[in-house]
Amino acid sequence: MGGAAALLAAPPLQVDAMVLEMVYPSIDQAVGDRLTVRFGKWSRAFTPLLTWQLKPRLGVSAAELRPIDKVGSIQVPKLFIAGSDDQYTTLTESRQMFDAAVEPKALWVLNGVGHEDSYRLASRDYEQRVLDFFSQYFKHDSEQTIATPPATTP
Repeated sequence: MGGAAALLAAPPLQVDAMVLEMVYPSIDQAVGDRLTVRFGKWSRAFTPLLTWQLKPRLGVSAAELRPIDKVGSIQVPKLFIAGSDDQYTTLTESRQMFDAAVEPKALWVLNGVGHEDSYRLASRDYEQRVLDFFSQYFKHDSEQTIATPPATTP
């Protein structure tokens, strides 16, 4: 839920880029997906009953837990990572998040990967993609030198 928290942060996080792995578009969709995985599609009908409890129990409403409503205002580069077999944040939902985001953005779909498998199943590719993404947006000035303070006399 780190990606959702990063997108929902108020005030917005002061970061230069974001890697957003399998972020749910709304808490309603997240709860519905989890119910479906556990009990089958019919159980989605209970989503409103569960999300209604958020406000009295946690002080936040389901309407406030919609990263999809915030991602369009995040101006920094964003790398979205999605698993093609993710049942907790479906590929369709990951594409919704990507489509709602403003440039610069990139989407990387890992085939055959579920919700928590991306790094474990593709660690080398994962590291390379993330490093390449950061390298693209964080250019280092190789000519830059660090000033040395003048020597002091005892």
